[in-house]
Amino acid sequence: MLLRAGGPSGGRQHLRTTGLAVLAFAITTALALSTLGGLHAFQTRAATSSAFQDFYGDTYVQYAWIAVTLLMVPLISLGGAAARLGVSRRDARLATLRLLGATPREVVVLTVVETAWQGLVGAVIGVVGYIVLLPVWTLVPFQGGHLSLSELWVGPQVLLPPVVVPVLAAMSAGSTLRRVVVSPLGVAQRTTPAGLRVVRVIVMGIAVLGFFVAASMRGGEEATIVLVIVGMLAAVLGSLNLVGPWLIGRFGKALVQRAQTAPTLLAARRLVDDPKGAWRIVGGLALASFLAAILSIIPMLDRMERMDPHEQIFNQDLVTGGLLTLVITFVVAACSAGITQAAAVLDRRREYALQTLAGVPVELLDAVRRREALLPLVFVSGASAGLGLLMIVPFLGALALAPSGLLLLGVCLGLGGLLVYAASEVSGPLLRTVLSETSVRPD
Repeated sequence: MLLRAGGPSGGRQHLRTTGLAVLAFAITTALALSTLGGLHAFQTRAATSSAFQDFYGDTYVQYAWIAVTLLMVPLISLGGAAARLGVSRRDARLATLRLLGATPREVVVLTVVETAWQGLVGAVIGVVGYIVLLPVWTLVPFQGGHLSLSELWVGPQVLLPPVVVPVLAAMSAGSTLRRVVVSPLGVAQRTTPAGLRVVRVIVMGIAVLGFFVAASMRGGEEATIVLVIVGMLAAVLGSLNLVGPWLIGRFGKALVQRAQTAPTLLAARRLVDDPKGAWRIVGGLALASFLAAILSIIPMLDRMERMDPHEQIFNQDLVTGGLLTLVITFVVAACSAGITQAAAVLDRRREYALQTLAGVPVELLDAVRRREALLPLVFVSGASAGLGLLMIVPFLGALALAPSGLLLLGVCLGLGGLLVYAASEVSGPLLRTVLSETSVRPD
């Protein structure tokens, strides 16, 4: 295919990028099915008749829906990032085809077909991963015992990912083609796209306000109120993906003015030039940090007075479910950071080759790559955790800032940040491999 042209070096890069995209789709599918399996298990148990289920069954289902909402946002973000892996080099090739006479329809079809089959392969592997993980999830204690394989099995829904994931992947990839179709010359010349607008912050402010309004609703049906709250919480999480790139762009501009070293200055310039790309690396950590702040009330739940064994089981399950959700979110964030930064290194192969031929030391390029991940990582984790605390303070007051909760939050941010940073460091050896291939393509 024309998209894969370029000799052995270009072919190897294409295979690497394709492998990263398939891996991301597989992780997204496996964890999404596992999350829905947990919801299915609690719904199955709530339908049975017992003293415990009659009193707590619906509550478990409601909290399971909240967990699904919290986990689906970073999983969808990872899937969207997978569809955009290698986007700048792909866009450069497609822009060349447009300038050579290819029609917009041909450009779109090439992209959709390539991304859709990556999504299909990843989804199939993800379904297999979900089946492999089922015995692992049965080890997690809930309701005084363990969930069974039959309860965690989602049934016919397991056939949906191989259909849905390729469609969503194709739509996500197609949404990036506007510049190629409308302005192929600008893409080919590598001109910087227009900056992000402050309207993104306004959208997030509306989502946060809507959450507060929904959480203060009284007098309606409990199920309806919970549904509205969950919907607004999903809107807040989704708006993080809108405002995040804008904040990173502003953060990068501030760093440019205050940078004291060459690696920091170059990293800051990259943040300003491509804030969306930087957000795709650390966006998962932002969502995980937000969730960690929301779940910082866990220590207080664990110390609540227990009136009977059923309440003791319920409180312990809240702690277990919260920690499990948090661990999965940080794992997704680490996978997203590692895969996305590795793809970014492959994306900049031509740029790295030119810099190496110009005499730029390998150590400098590696330091820039490291700071490009570390600086926004620290910034977005702190900002997102602050937003999470802001959202629970009106409901819990001083309890939201209890020392035990803040200690848990600090530990989660520290360990989660180290995990994400370690995952991003996987791209270090890849960078050195790319730098060893100093041939420069004319595109």
